[in-house]
Amino acid sequence: MRPGLRVHADDATDEFDAVMSGQCTPGLHLVLLLEGALDVSYGDRRVLLTTDGRRACRDGAAHPGAGRPNVRMQSFLLNALQPDTFRRRLSKGGYARRLSLAMSGEWLAHLQAASRAALPERLDSMLSAHLAIHFWQPTPRAAALAEQIVRPPAYQPMLQAIYLESRVLELLAEAFAPLEAEEAGASDTALGSRDYRRMAELRAFLASDAAQELSLDDIARHVGMSANAMQRQFRAAYGTTVFDFIREHRLQRARLALERDAVSVKQAAALAGYTSAANFATAYKRRFGVTPTLARRCASR
Repeated sequence: MRPGLRVHADDATDEFDAVMSGQCTPGLHLVLLLEGALDVSYGDRRVLLTTDGRRACRDGAAHPGAGRPNVRMQSFLLNALQPDTFRRRLSKGGYARRLSLAMSGEWLAHLQAASRAALPERLDSMLSAHLAIHFWQPTPRAAALAEQIVRPPAYQPMLQAIYLESRVLELLAEAFAPLEAEEAGASDTALGSRDYRRMAELRAFLASDAAQELSLDDIARHVGMSANAMQRQFRAAYGTTVFDFIREHRLQRARLALERDAVSVKQAAALAGYTSAANFATAYKRRFGVTPTLARRCASR
């Protein structure tokens, strides 16, 4: 990795009950729990991540360990302006497989300068506050990228470094995107808070299996509005149509299945809603720049 960007992964079962202490370095930290449970504190910020069906929890009390954390998500971004105490609580028999990324302020400043664009306001605000935290539910694509980072192909060192950095950058884009989307939603005066909540519920529904076989009219009836009004409000909230969101979600799901599970191209086409593998291959290459056959071959190496 280039200077200022660090990656750490671990896969371990706790052998005893204990509290391990260390130091949280200044910078922006992204932590994803892939399996198991994780109980950590950064200064007075306590976070509990779990993948057993419950959501992650957090307790901002001044005394780590006091009280029960409140319900939160499975992954988070945390910013540290200065060194602070880090604690991890071990529980005998407990298991955790996680991925952590750490970005220095200099690395982020270089990234911003290279893009010649301002940071999303929410991210910029995070970077100015010590122990500011943003909980994030990883997307299927983010989960696939994390697995590729912890289990990279056996390339020669230079190619592997390029491979890892490309995945890390894409994973960061996945983590930062919700901050930009929230900012856009908050500044959109065309939608009231009630309509925006309805569109957020619709977005979650579209990403579920329940919406796979429904037409646009069926989906509109599900949310209790006309198809035209639904399309207009969804575009105002997320900058895309319902149809395009569904297509993108299905293609991402097919990509995850190809890269993580090495399913056949025909199976991936079905996941993406295509009856023709040829049409799917065309759409896949247009979206991701490679054929599904090549994506599957790289995943199985």
